[in-house]
Amino acid sequence: MAAWAEEVGREPLQRTFLDDPVVLYRKQDGTPVAMWGLCPHRHYPLKNGALVGDSIQCSYHGYTLNCEGRCTKIPAQGNAPKAFKQRTYAVVERGGLIWIWMGDADKADLSLLPALDRAGIDLPGWRLVPNGITPIKARGQLIIDNVMDLSHIGYLHGKTISAPDAAEAPPNQVREEPIAVYRWLLDQAPAMPYIREGFPGFEGAMDIELGSEFLGPGLVITFFHFYTSASKGERTLLGISNHLHGVTPETATTSHDFSGICRNFHTESVQFDAWLKKAVEDTREEDVFALEQIEPLLEQYANVKTELSGVCDVGATWVRRKIGAMLDAEGSGS
Repeated sequence: MAAWAEEVGREPLQRTFLDDPVVLYRKQDGTPVAMWGLCPHRHYPLKNGALVGDSIQCSYHGYTLNCEGRCTKIPAQGNAPKAFKQRTYAVVERGGLIWIWMGDADKADLSLLPALDRAGIDLPGWRLVPNGITPIKARGQLIIDNVMDLSHIGYLHGKTISAPDAAEAPPNQVREEPIAVYRWLLDQAPAMPYIREGFPGFEGAMDIELGSEFLGPGLVITFFHFYTSASKGERTLLGISNHLHGVTPETATTSHDFSGICRNFHTESVQFDAWLKKAVEDTREEDVFALEQIEPLLEQYANVKTELSGVCDVGATWVRRKIGAMLDAEGSGS
C-alpha cells in the first residue's frame, strides 16, 4: 500500500518505500502517478514542486518532468535531454487504496494484488472506514508477527479492547492457504465495549470468533465474527468486523502501517464509525509502543538469545516461513 486514495490528489505527496523516496500525485483525469521523489538536477524533494498539467515542476530551479518521468523543460535552455527518464512506478487504485509495485514497472502483475473481497472491501452490504496511516519505528515483520498472534489482546490491550479471555484462548483452528488462525471467546458479556457499541440493545452473551488472516506480504486482516451464544441454542452469525493492517516497509527498520475497518453490521452509524476509529487508534498506540520497544533490542540481541515460542505463535511462524520462501524465490529469479 502506498496511500489511501483520499490522500492523493493534485498536491504532491511524498513517502519512502523500501528506502526509495517516492512522490505521488494525480493527473488531471484522476489517474495516480508515482515517481522517484527527488529532482534529478539537485535532488530537491519534488513534494515541494507544483503540478503543471500532468507534469511536475521542481520549485528549486524549475526543471519539469512529465508523468512518464521524462524531462520536458530546463529553464534557460532550448531543449531537454531526450534520453533521460526519471524512474516511475506502477500504481493502481483498488478498494479505496493506492497500491504500488516497487519492481520494474513492466513486470507489475495485477493478479498479485491481495484478495480484497476476503476482507469485505468493495462488497455490497459492507462499509469500509479508512483509519489513516501510522509511522512505526519497527520492521514490517514485527508488525505482522503482532497481528498474527492475537493472544496479546488480553494483556497489551487489556483496557482498550477489554477481552481478557483472548489471552488464554488457544487457536482452535489453523488454515494453511491462505494462512489463518481462529480462536473462540465464549459467552462474552454485552458490556464488552465492542458489543455494546456495535450491537446496541443486544441482551445476553455472545460468542466471538477472533482471528487473523494473511492475505499477502503487506496485508493482514484481524477479524471479529459475532455470534449468539451457543450456550443459549444454535449459534447465529450477527456480524463480521475485519480490521485491515497494511504493512509497507519504509526502510529496513521502519514501516508504514495502514489501518482500516470493514464491517457488515451497523453500517449506517457514523457514531459507531467514530467509536471504532478512536478504539483502533488507542490500540495502535499500545502496539506502536510495544513494537518500538522491541526493534532496537532485536537489532542488538537477536543473535544472542534463541526465541522461545508457544502454541499461539503458529500463525506468525507459518507467515515467516512463507515470506522467507517468497524472498528466496525472488532472489533466485523464479
